[in-house]
Amino acid sequence: MSGAHPGIKVILFGATGMVGQGVLRECLVDAGVERVLAVGRSPTGMQHAKLHEILHDNFTDFSAIESELTGYDA
Repeated sequence: MSGAHPGIKVILFGATGMVGQGVLRECLVDAGVERVLAVGRSPTGMQHAKLHEILHDNFTDFSAIESELTGYDA
């Protein structure tokens, strides 16, 4: 995500998968990314000041966490 606008906030689904892990790492090292919200069924196992995780099992209904998904850019 090099060249991302300063202060971008990203929601990432699938951060524990092969591609998702790479995207998560890139987001965390990119100075233009302010915050990353990882939503998944299992924890990423990573800790970082930019990273916030929500464990959520039902990917057909996000109503329980809907309020936490606002304010993100990508």
